Amino acid sequence: MRLERYSGLYGAAINPANTAFNPNNWEINLFNAQIFVENSYAFLQNTSLPKALRNSDKIFSIADASPERPIPDDAIVQDFFDRDRNMHGALHVAAGAPGFSFRFKTQHTLGLVSNVRSSFAGYDIPSVLRYSVLSTLPRFRVLDIDPVNVNLMNWGEIGLHYSYRNDDYETRQFAIGVTPKYLMGFEALHLRAAGTFDYSQQQGDTVAFARADWRYAFTTGNLNSDQNGYKLQRQGAGMGIDLGFVLAQRADDAANETDYAWKIGASLLDLGFIRFAKSAQRHRIRFDSEKRVSDADFPGRDNAQDIINDLSTAFLGTPDASLTAESFSMALPAALSLQGELRLRRGLYVNALLIQRMPMGRIAVYRPNTLALTPRFEHKWFSFSLPVVLNDWRSVRMGAAGRLAFLHFGTDNLGSFFTKAALTGTDFYIGLKINGFRIPLPQLGSGGKRSSGGGGSKMGKIKCYKF
Repeated sequence: MRLERYSGLYGAAINPANTAFNPNNWEINLFNAQIFVENSYAFLQNTSLPKALRNSDKIFSIADASPERPIPDDAIVQDFFDRDRNMHGALHVAAGAPGFSFRFKTQHTLGLVSNVRSSFAGYDIPSVLRYSVLSTLPRFRVLDIDPVNVNLMNWGEIGLHYSYRNDDYETRQFAIGVTPKYLMGFEALHLRAAGTFDYSQQQGDTVAFARADWRYAFTTGNLNSDQNGYKLQRQGAGMGIDLGFVLAQRADDAANETDYAWKIGASLLDLGFIRFAKSAQRHRIRFDSEKRVSDADFPGRDNAQDIINDLSTAFLGTPDASLTAESFSMALPAALSLQGELRLRRGLYVNALLIQRMPMGRIAVYRPNTLALTPRFEHKWFSFSLPVVLNDWRSVRMGAAGRLAFLHFGTDNLGSFFTKAALTGTDFYIGLKINGFRIPLPQLGSGGKRSSGGGGSKMGKIKCYKF
């Protein structure tokens, strides 16, 4: 969806300079949506995503199994991994609102993008927190738990896109692109254990902690129990930017100036942050001596703020002792991306893509690392590709994607739609836009001649109709 030449603004999310090689002179994005979810903590046994969605009432957690409550014969069993390695979990959802782009004077592309995004990520979660350890932990056994960092953010963005392609050289082309974005923060949550801490189960419902340093921050606009349902509201604002460049070799049999034999590119994505200052809290609980708490310290509450106060009271003695600030900043899921593409023959390409996350501080949402090799056949009115993806340096996936005229769709985890031994996540994306109608646009230094909307081929004078 974002790799082919006809991807347009979709491709700008990988490298803003990509729009300089879009064969279409204009496009209008009607909508796009995508979801990615993956984890190494729990899974569904021997099922696929469609089957699990159709039979969600039959999902049975192995944690609920007992001699008195055996696993039903027709159940879809939810189990837990028992690997002695750090765990992770990630959820990324995005929906694109209307946007557009158009080329002027042949070498310049201008556009507007808008998206609503949600990201949750927790990486390097200590293996001692896996279910098989916690569920069988003997009393009084002390666990040393390494640092943990989990972040969640929901936000919207409106960006002005621009790219420029330099065609002054006979065979080489150089393009740059930039997408500055205004950011609206809706929700954010940060949980962090800054250092190693001890945990043990005591008698009854009492648990003990030692030498802990816990930090957490969150927005409060939707925490009140008297509010009727969730309300989408802006609780922060910020700025972000995407930057990129592309170097390409013009094909010997190029049909137009956007057709290349190969290209390479690099980009920096999602550089920026959102400052939550309207309704936010930042807390820290730190102690060196042993602290013991039980269910009595946390009575049933209807108000989330009361729960936060109970937590402060249980470990620090007073309800507001943990509060350190009423604002905080959270960074976007920044990443470095490298791209390379080779045209094997007209319409047939192979693309290599690397996306490496670059955490911009502890309070930041992280994106998955991606290494992908994607063969692709493309035509103006259709395309098909088969990406092979290494996700987070852990697992290899096969995907499939296609485009029919203006409709883009695909997945980077095709196996999740078919029965497999362990369903740990899924991935899907879809988009609809309009482009490709011929609109004559002036060319720089063309002596008054005009280019076609199909991407640069010459267009003759329009003749009168002969009856």
